[in-house]
Amino acid sequence: MPVFKKSMLILLIIVLGAAMGTYYSLAEDDNEPMETATAQVTDSVPADNFAVYVCGAVKNPGVVLLSPASRVSDAVNSCGGVLPNADMEKINMAQPIKDGMQITVPDKGQGTGNKPTDSPVSAGDKVNINQAGVDELTKIPGVGKATAQRIIDYRTQNGPFTELEDLMKIKGIGKAKFEKLAPRITL
Repeated sequence: MPVFKKSMLILLIIVLGAAMGTYYSLAEDDNEPMETATAQVTDSVPADNFAVYVCGAVKNPGVVLLSPASRVSDAVNSCGGVLPNADMEKINMAQPIKDGMQITVPDKGQGTGNKPTDSPVSAGDKVNINQAGVDELTKIPGVGKATAQRIIDYRTQNGPFTELEDLMKIKGIGKAKFEKLAPRITL
């Protein structure tokens, strides 16, 4: 009987280990940030292509598959190009794409209201840090040309900001400066 008990104990340990491994694997899947149709498309994308979601002022919004060397302009053109109401000054068409990124082409009524980007930013306006150029960013009190360029460089290298607090990852923007900028910025 002792051999039988040892065998049962070993079998029980193996079954418990497999159950725990399955549980943790499923728990990790539940913590993934986005489980959408886009995520399902990405799972089936060949390793040498990126899946990018293009929406906003484009002719045919949707998920497109592109080579890793592609730019935002390639993604937009893959969706049939922009609509006449697209605000091309608020999107960096030269930005390299990343797998799973979302590209929103704004229309002229988005961002800083219905004003063109060369108009002054009033106290009630918010600047979209994912779309603004240097000139628009420098209209935010406390942001000079150097800081504005660092914001754009960060965006180009890391993709769009996902939360306002990410702005503190930029050299020269600490907690105190961020708190002054926060009421004037948006994603």
